Amino acid sequence: MAEKITLDESYDDFPRIEEAFQVFLDQSLEPRGPESVLDLVATLRVPTGGTAVDVGCGEGRDALQLSRRFGLRVHGVDPVHRHVEIATAAAESEGLSDTVEFHLGSAESLPIADASADLVWCKEVLMFADLGEALREFARVLRTSGVGLIFQFFTGPRMTEEEADEFWTGDLSYGEARSIRPSDVEAAIAAAGLRVRERVEFAGEWGEYAQERSGTGGRRLVHVARLLRDPDRYIRRFGETNYRIMLGDCLWHVYRMIGKLEGAALIFERPPHPPAA
Repeated sequence: MAEKITLDESYDDFPRIEEAFQVFLDQSLEPRGPESVLDLVATLRVPTGGTAVDVGCGEGRDALQLSRRFGLRVHGVDPVHRHVEIATAAAESEGLSDTVEFHLGSAESLPIADASADLVWCKEVLMFADLGEALREFARVLRTSGVGLIFQFFTGPRMTEEEADEFWTGDLSYGEARSIRPSDVEAAIAAAGLRVRERVEFAGEWGEYAQERSGTGGRRLVHVARLLRDPDRYIRRFGETNYRIMLGDCLWHVYRMIGKLEGAALIFERPPHPPAA
């Protein structure tokens, strides 16, 4: 535990440098945004024309990017029928139907053949999944020479287990979201017979990035204050379910800026076989 700050330090020393400190804090640390996760794929040496699986593809934005930027054949998989419809229409409108397909499925049951994927891509999905089953599926579909990339906003070091349970199963109760930390996923990777090649920390950079460009974090913070101060106002207008979804979404943006959520990418692969005796 850090030493206590004295009254003199709080009310005499600090005020002398407070303004200069705030000016210094106004200088951007050049945070990375969401595109930086796709940039990591360029370092993975996935072969052009190779096969990628986008697990939890949503409306298909990442799958289309993987095809456009890296020349991959992509199978997007998502459990929501509407997402598959929207993603399929997007691929058609962008002329990518020959290289990008979308299927109903889940992280725990991928409609993909064994050992067929050069890249398994999974972004912000595993809070809805059974980690052990999902990682076993990732291992099943991954080629011997393949590589996987998981990006996730995890429960961060500034969130206690009690807070995490309230946030993930209460505020984000839709979809049966649950708290996961990086160590949970690392353990599931190892249990599936895979190994972590690299862990890339993003912390709260995406939150900073959004705030600096559009003021998203600050706007969401004001929204949280209003939602908590007068919940009945918003429940009467939009219903309790939509109120809870909005509160969870706003808290998400705020928490990822203050260390209660932390972004990280885990790059994984099959361990090399030991040389024959």
